[in-house]
Amino acid sequence: MVLLACATAVGDDAQLKQWEKMDRCSTAAFIAVSILEESEDTYKQAIALHGAINGLKNNTKLEETNPTENEMTGAYNMALRISHTMPRPFGNRGHDWLVAQAATACTLWVPEVKPQ
Repeated sequence: MVLLACATAVGDDAQLKQWEKMDRCSTAAFIAVSILEESEDTYKQAIALHGAINGLKNNTKLEETNPTENEMTGAYNMALRISHTMPRPFGNRGHDWLVAQAATACTLWVPEVKPQ
């Protein structure tokens, strides 16, 4: 019984960390897609991404859902790659689909790095 309780507690903590990662990547993906929609100019996108990353570093309201710099960059790079041929502005379905794709890629492929 005690062993089962310990295994459940460890599982819950791991599950909580995975949910937090998914929340951070969803936030990062939404911001990344918004940046892509704002302008097709990659120079302007880079400036906006840099500003978003700096703004997120100072944001305390998002707490555990505040994306890291790696997560923001990973979501942006994936969204940029996927949206290469998509006409802008994205339609509602295209926007939502792109956010989901970028969030999934961030969750799966961006390593967990603790903010400093």
